[in-house]
Amino acid sequence: MTQHDDFSSNVTRPRRPRPGVGQLLGHVLFALVVISGLVGALLLAGPALDVEHQTAPQAPEAATNP
Repeated sequence: MTQHDDFSSNVTRPRRPRPGVGQLLGHVLFALVVISGLVGALLLAGPALDVEHQTAPQAPEAATNP
């Protein structure tokens, strides 16, 4: 069995085909959609995470009157 362990093949793998123009454009479009989604989420979450301008929530009347 030790004869087969150090066997190295001289056969090379075939090269992967180059992606076409349509496939490249699809990858770029997908990346732009993901990036714009992340940027949009940050823009929408920014005001909610801002602690300087937050006001205390209004308590109902029954909670403030003894």
